[in-house]
Amino acid sequence: MLLLAGIGFWVATGFSWHNHWQRVQARDTLIIAIRETDGVYVQYDQTMAGLEYDLAQLLGQQLGLEVQLFAVSDLPDLYRALAAGAVDMALTGTTYNASQQDFTPGLPYLMTRVGLAREMASTAPELDQQRIATLDPVSHGGLSDRLTKDNPALDIKLTSAGPAELMTRIDMGELDMALLDERDFLVMRPFFPNQRFDPLTEHPRPIAPLFRNQRDRSLIDAVNNALRELEQTELIPRLEDRYLGHTRDFDYVGNLTFERHIGSRLPEFEADFREQADLHGLDWRLLAAVAYQESHWRRNAVSPTGVRGLMMVTLTTAREMGIDNRLDPRQSIQAGSRYLASLHRRIPERIQEPDRTWMALASYNVGAGHLEDARIITETLGDDPDSWIDVRRHLPKLALKEWHPYTRFGYARGREPVVYVANIRRYYNVLLRAFPEQQSEAGVFVTDRLETLPMPGLTVTPGP
Repeated sequence: MLLLAGIGFWVATGFSWHNHWQRVQARDTLIIAIRETDGVYVQYDQTMAGLEYDLAQLLGQQLGLEVQLFAVSDLPDLYRALAAGAVDMALTGTTYNASQQDFTPGLPYLMTRVGLAREMASTAPELDQQRIATLDPVSHGGLSDRLTKDNPALDIKLTSAGPAELMTRIDMGELDMALLDERDFLVMRPFFPNQRFDPLTEHPRPIAPLFRNQRDRSLIDAVNNALRELEQTELIPRLEDRYLGHTRDFDYVGNLTFERHIGSRLPEFEADFREQADLHGLDWRLLAAVAYQESHWRRNAVSPTGVRGLMMVTLTTAREMGIDNRLDPRQSIQAGSRYLASLHRRIPERIQEPDRTWMALASYNVGAGHLEDARIITETLGDDPDSWIDVRRHLPKLALKEWHPYTRFGYARGREPVVYVANIRRYYNVLLRAFPEQQSEAGVFVTDRLETLPMPGLTVTPGP
């Protein structure tokens, strides 16, 4: 009787029930939980970037709504927020298994395979002897169960680690394999050239927005309609090409391409490299090697994260270095050379060459603060913080959570500067042979005498 009376009161006072889509429209904001990782949602310089980040903005525009993002690095936390109704939807950027019943998927916007990342040289077929960790305990749970059923002794860890941390642990020998999506593997592969991907699924699986399980499908229908519109206008395929297109062509042996570019591309910029190198006490061949690593000597190069130009200068660095057009090759070389020289001066004078140069290059890539964090970790573990050989061994730890309390600047893809410096050194050695010159005593850097230290792994060279 009380219930009927209550209903009568609501009707009399004009109460009307609003579905999920109507509630979102009423607040004019779509609340989305998003996985914080490279290629999905990541902060770079002064901007945010990532396929799912851009997709969220496009969905907001298509639906006529503001978008409020909650970045979550641990997927279990993301799933708990979605299940509790704290957010309207989630963009995990991971595959969704049709047999899952935990959440309701929207229309897929991407397809990718699921498999195991492992060392390139790994040959051990006995899965029950391997240490494996999973990236997504929900979407990869079914495959984990299947592997465990077929291999009862298999040690599978359900983690909240991202792809960078998982692949770093493989690189350091703490894991044998990681169960993850090929999409994540491809994004991280340039930084882990000694790892391969072995698919476990014959066909690609969908990546789709996720929604809380409920009878009310009004928001799901609205988002799906928006996704259909975006697909028809080719906006989603453009996002895929922007963030994943460059990951598919992976060339381990880039010497022939590089040597071809020495003849076809370098002559246009050689005079500017020489001029700026002389002004800042650099070897122009080292500066040219940095530019090749950054852009393959392409004046209009633009990365998904917004850095651009021949030297791939960030907006912040461009302002600090006093240039206003990053796509102007001369200005780009001016800013890049000035910035590299300033980083070299910041390295403690007690550090001898060539280590001082390698650390300056690592700073150019990952930032001076992160390099200093790695040097502190190196010293903490009893190694020499003034030795590049020791520092590069510990740089990957910047991607591991247990080392973040020992750092000032927190997470970084520590493996990236290791590969970055190794590539530049290889390009530089080729240029030394191609352009033998007398060493300048006035130079800040020791150049022709820089030794080639043995580096594990293969050269990572993007396509031409």
